[in-house]
Amino acid sequence: MKASNSLILFILFAIGNNTSLIIAQNPLVPNVGMADPHIHIFNNKAYLYATKDKDSLSTSRTWNMPEWQIWSSPDLTNWSLETTIKPEETYIGEPSIRCWAPDAAYKNNFYYFYFSNGSLNTGVMKSSSPGGPFVDALGKPLLEADLTGTDEYDPTLFTEDDANLTTYIAFGRNRMDETRYFYSIVKLNDDMISLAEEPKEIIFLGTLNGYRGYDKPTIHKYKHLYYLSSGSWYATSTNIYGPYTMIGNSGNNNEKYGLTRQGHGNYFEWRNQWFHVWCQFIWGREVAWYRESKMTYLHYKNNGDMVDDVNFLEKHYETGVGQYDANWDKIETEWYMGAENVMKLECPNGGFEIQQIFNNGHLFFPNMANLSTKSSITFHVSSANEAKEGTIEVRANSKDGKLLGSCEVPYTRNWTVYTDITCELSPSENTKDLYFVFKGRSGNLFHIDWFSFN
Repeated sequence: MKASNSLILFILFAIGNNTSLIIAQNPLVPNVGMADPHIHIFNNKAYLYATKDKDSLSTSRTWNMPEWQIWSSPDLTNWSLETTIKPEETYIGEPSIRCWAPDAAYKNNFYYFYFSNGSLNTGVMKSSSPGGPFVDALGKPLLEADLTGTDEYDPTLFTEDDANLTTYIAFGRNRMDETRYFYSIVKLNDDMISLAEEPKEIIFLGTLNGYRGYDKPTIHKYKHLYYLSSGSWYATSTNIYGPYTMIGNSGNNNEKYGLTRQGHGNYFEWRNQWFHVWCQFIWGREVAWYRESKMTYLHYKNNGDMVDDVNFLEKHYETGVGQYDANWDKIETEWYMGAENVMKLECPNGGFEIQQIFNNGHLFFPNMANLSTKSSITFHVSSANEAKEGTIEVRANSKDGKLLGSCEVPYTRNWTVYTDITCELSPSENTKDLYFVFKGRSGNLFHIDWFSFN
């Protein structure tokens, strides 16, 4: 596999109970058949719950998914295999190739792993750790076959931000031209292993040419809206139960990167940044049913529409999120990996930029390759703050770290008028992570579209 010159890939495959360590790229973990990924942030760490497609050298012409896997990462860059779950450890009771899509949730000091027994039913396991080990919590399905008029599989879990942390499970498949299939949603009891009500059908409103909701729904919330997705297609509602209005495809149905109805995964937030993780079919040889998982940055338009950063995929697909190279022609500020006292919003010139920058706000860009060879940095900025006082401090390895350089941002009179500002840098060989710390007297200090090194 070809890799960018800023990427070093270490793969230490497991022997016995040892784990695998992967340095991020796309695919996230190459050559393991990572499918139907769902990422949750537990204890300030990312946990990826997935099923496993059989070896890519297989000539299978059907789904061959013999186990589930749980991976973890402290930064979305370094991935370690935490746990492998076999169907024999559940009520299924024997080897199976129908270990279909899983998801996870947390409540009352326990973690819950929800899994599909093919398209037949859905079970639940329980653990005191998000990485397992998990044990079957019921010894039977949570969602029995024929519970609803659709198929009881491919669960997604959503926990509300109310006082009780109410959790819902949605499942099934939705095909708009077949009344037999639809999504259902039901509230769980506080024990997370029983239903608090009768399941309800999720109703969709509106029409959209090309929209085909399929299996593997996922639900998340941004501001006041609930987003229900199937692959990269999504609909929104102001009520968890719906009805949901069909909106579109976050990746513009980009088949090159698998941003289609088949790209099962989820959308999640971490450190004030949004991401989209999904899986893509890998066609070739005789392989028909093999997938690998990908990730990119996710942005929201001012009206709430979701946008996958396909521009990042086009330019830096093999590098993956959370890694950068000072030799790139420019780095978009919306590709940050941590932020405070700033907002990512639409740019007047198209795309996205960093706005609502206030005193002591910052952006974080880790793993910056080839930085020690650079002597200056340029920012593309605008400012309509008449106080005319704004500074970008470039600091090493922490927001209070060594000051590498400082740029004063001029008053450009309008947020749509941009200028380039350049300041000298003095990075050392051990400078890998950059923090941009913003200083100013009052208000929205300035906007930053992108930066580059010289």
